[in-house]
Amino acid sequence: MRHAIGAITLAILGSTAAFGQARIGERCNGTETIRAGGNAPRVVPYTLTFSADLAAGYYCYAACGPEQTYAISDRASDPIKLADVRESSQTRLMTFDRRTAMLVDHQVIRLLGSVTRSATARCRAAPFHAPVPPGSNG
Repeated sequence: MRHAIGAITLAILGSTAAFGQARIGERCNGTETIRAGGNAPRVVPYTLTFSADLAAGYYCYAACGPEQTYAISDRASDPIKLADVRESSQTRLMTFDRRTAMLVDHQVIRLLGSVTRSATARCRAAPFHAPVPPGSNG
């Protein structure tokens, strides 16, 4: 019984430590390849600053207001799936790997044709800004 209590105590302490690191602030820089319709692909600079609160389940861009805040698709996955959208008008998979500090963002937008965006960026720690979920009074 004492071993079981000890194991439970260790599990609680371990999850508390993990919970303490559940807030991420990152500034990412890399390149993005954009292909619109049948045009030749263009490579352009890619910069993204984001914050993610894994415990709350939200990530955000820039000022982190409600209009810039989104639910994290899968906060337990490795890498973290920030966005995993599969709709008729677009698909998007954006992941962040905490071990390598790499962000990968692949998106296909289908409106009056097709635009494909694929970005890879190396990230560095940046100040954390708390996401303000849509519908809240942030």
